Amino acid sequence: MRHRFLSLVLTLGLGAFAGCATDSAPAPAADGPPCGIVDCTADGPDDDFADYIEVGGGKADAEGVESEIASAVTDGVFDADDVRAAFDATGNRVGRGEILTIRDALESTAYEVTPEAVETALAMAANANLFDHEVDHLASSGFSYGGSEIPDAVRELVARARLNGAVAYDVQEQDDDGEGVWNPYPAVTPPVENMTFEHTEVTPDKLAADLADVDVTYNRIAGTETAQYCDPSGNCRDYQKVRYEDGVGGTGNISSQYDEARHEDIYARGSAGQVWANNCAILSDGSVHCLPAARRSVLQNLILTNPHLSRCNPYQGFETGCRNMLYHGHITARGGVITSIEVSGRLSKRVAKDRVNLIDPLAVLEAWGFEIAPGVSIRYGNTSAGTPVRDLEGGVLVAAPVVDP
Repeated sequence: MRHRFLSLVLTLGLGAFAGCATDSAPAPAADGPPCGIVDCTADGPDDDFADYIEVGGGKADAEGVESEIASAVTDGVFDADDVRAAFDATGNRVGRGEILTIRDALESTAYEVTPEAVETALAMAANANLFDHEVDHLASSGFSYGGSEIPDAVRELVARARLNGAVAYDVQEQDDDGEGVWNPYPAVTPPVENMTFEHTEVTPDKLAADLADVDVTYNRIAGTETAQYCDPSGNCRDYQKVRYEDGVGGTGNISSQYDEARHEDIYARGSAGQVWANNCAILSDGSVHCLPAARRSVLQNLILTNPHLSRCNPYQGFETGCRNMLYHGHITARGGVITSIEVSGRLSKRVAKDRVNLIDPLAVLEAWGFEIAPGVSIRYGNTSAGTPVRDLEGGVLVAAPVVDP
């Protein structure tokens, strides 16, 4: 069924949200200057930033965990209680050095490591540094944030990668200068309408179902056209709005889409008939999410970028919408088959400089059961600091080893 045009002011404006922002909420574009008249957040360089060292990842913190483990194994056994004590020793946040110390202790042959110790460590690593509402969801639901059943292979990979230092990051985090640590763009969109977790989640079944749906009809983005906007004082200006064509039949595509024009249909498919743009992320449950092709939410006051997939936002009633990310970048698909994977420039640089480990996005897609085109490898948005390498056993991307001259 064709999606109807949205009447943002009458039906889906912020006033209809469950609660209002403490500060006045930005008006939807239908009630103010549309994109094309006001500035919209746009794509741009994603690799120019100051170095940032992850909090809690230092040698001193790891030494504290080492001391706890050394005391615990004096009886010759490293068990589940010892693992819990080691995690307690990390404090409020588990740093990479600390969790790798725990991983190394599990691999030691100097004492007995019980199966329960490994199981406990994997479970605690998977939840490390997440928001309480994320932990509650993961503990109480067998489903992803978008409502899909998570394959056991994905759960295992996420836990193993986290135990091998894969970072779970809050895209709202800023450095001492107020610059975004993980991305320069804001995260302000709550999980409603075309930005619900269900709508943005991509699975092999969803791609296959879209490809097989030969009867679906929709608005397809077909370019832009000039329109006129008049403010309440009667001052009028021309602006660009999206032009649509009738589309029929699903495509199974995930493809790039970008424009700075006004959108009347935030559910419109992209110019390649795609439901999703290729701006994607892997959330803390291991689920894969991509922006809607229109790249506008009900707010319409900016162009959606990867951080919006976190659903971190300032609106009352949506405080528990925020999710940590394990990866963001670009993923494309053609006819239901993954054709390329790219890691964001900031993430690539941080991994290459050995600041963090990152979950392996190709391994995640494989664990979900996506069909991967032959020859697909991970591309990196920034290689000036070096190119990360895949640790297949650990399920993570790490800095390339230093080679002595």
